Amino acid sequence: MNLVYKHEKPLLLVTAVLAVAIWLALILGTLGIVLLYLLVGYVFFLFAHSAFISHLKGSGVRISREQYPDLYDRLIRCCEKVGVKEVPEAYLLRTDFFNALATKFLGRHFVVLFTDVVDALEERPDAIDFYIGHELGHIHRRHLSWGPRCWHPLPGCL
Repeated sequence: MNLVYKHEKPLLLVTAVLAVAIWLALILGTLGIVLLYLLVGYVFFLFAHSAFISHLKGSGVRISREQYPDLYDRLIRCCEKVGVKEVPEAYLLRTDFFNALATKFLGRHFVVLFTDVVDALEERPDAIDFYIGHELGHIHRRHLSWGPRCWHPLPGCL
């Protein structure tokens, strides 16, 4: 069963072409000054992302064989089913958000699940697998690698 959206690659290509065109116009139009701002923005992003990972590790509970073994077993099974070879670090976080997220920091993948959603899906184990699998799909399809490369310089373009 193919779980990949059939227009994913063409849409990625369109986004990449638009991003390159806009970035080239910006670089040429500002005589390269925008590259300095881009560098400063990247350093700021790196520090902000580092702060988020620190918050995650300090406030979340790492899903492992020792803590939440049932969720860890689900994570392993979902990795096998989706095709993720290296199991990412997974954390359970108590917040008011109703979503999960996958992120990548300095080459390492992380999956964050939220307690409210896991608790709400407790009676539906297949739904928990979907919840985990959706985030693993982002890792498997390399959305975390391609997204930043195609950032549009103007927020309204997204």
